Amino acid sequence: MKIGLFGGTFNPPHNTHVNIVKQALKQLELDKLLIVPNGTPPHKFSDLDKLTRLKLTHIAFDGIATNAEIWDYEIVKDGASYTVETLREAKRINPQAELYLIIGGDSLIDFNKWYRPDEIASLATLAVAERSSKISADVIDEVKNRYNAKAVFLDVDINDVSSSEIRLRYQFGKDNSAVVPCSVDAYIKENGLYLQYRAMATKLKTYLKPERYEHTFYVIKRGLEFANKDNYNKVFTACLLHDCAKYISEKDYAKYGFVKPDNMPEPVVHSFLGALVAERDFGINDCEILDAIKYHTTGRPNMTELEKIVYIADKTEQTRPYPLEHLLSGPLDEIFVKCLAEANEYRMQAHGDADFPLTDETLAFYLK
Repeated sequence: MKIGLFGGTFNPPHNTHVNIVKQALKQLELDKLLIVPNGTPPHKFSDLDKLTRLKLTHIAFDGIATNAEIWDYEIVKDGASYTVETLREAKRINPQAELYLIIGGDSLIDFNKWYRPDEIASLATLAVAERSSKISADVIDEVKNRYNAKAVFLDVDINDVSSSEIRLRYQFGKDNSAVVPCSVDAYIKENGLYLQYRAMATKLKTYLKPERYEHTFYVIKRGLEFANKDNYNKVFTACLLHDCAKYISEKDYAKYGFVKPDNMPEPVVHSFLGALVAERDFGINDCEILDAIKYHTTGRPNMTELEKIVYIADKTEQTRPYPLEHLLSGPLDEIFVKCLAEANEYRMQAHGDADFPLTDETLAFYLK
């Protein structure tokens, strides 16, 4: 018997998830496919409780095929959900079965970061649904050689819109009907899911021009790529409000208690003013968030992780009209320094040596 397992937070389940299930059943010739919503993901942020995600999973997949079923093992068990434990249980129930673990290409790239990857590889064949960028042969060879893993690849029509972006689209009131099953989309709207930031985002829209509001959407999207379950809210909020003062008139500076220093360049003003606007108009009193807004153009020595994330997200959001790929490789600190160096190079070409002293201090600190 061949049994496939397809796990995920399904927060929310979307059309690519549905396509993967259909193609896995067909291409792997599975006798059964178990769809396994995570209970408590050890690393991912989840803004929905596990029972709501289980409900969404049923809505998306019930009736998809007679040999596909929702397995709530991770939902009902206590503690964090680790794939290796789920595979052990599947093997215990079906000792003679040949197991296939269905994962995305990004998961294969990060396979060495999983808990007990060696045991996972011994329990199941990895069935990889590639995402938009083809996985390099080096990655495949490393996983196979390092863990003695067996891997097969599924030919799946992948939609590049991730669950993370879909949640963000709901927060911004964007239409998701093309990327989410209609029944899932209807349930989300009827039950007011993914609206934690909607009021703030809607208010912000009145402060920005349409193109700047769209830029903000993509800054959040990029910032969340660096977020974890502990700092998700701060990353989202700081990225959302980083440009909130972009179009505040000089005649309104006094309302926020802001006095522009004579040596402050105009492109820097909205950052320092933005921290005051975020506090006064949006009720933000978290100093970490306010500082991330304040220093997102100049930087400063000894920046916090949150400050670096907002700086990077602003410089590398996907609609920026310059090459980005070379900036986005490596750990966070390395990416930050590359962004800082490139921003300084652009400044020198566009404006010469004139700059704000704090920017010079930041460059001296990080580009020694």
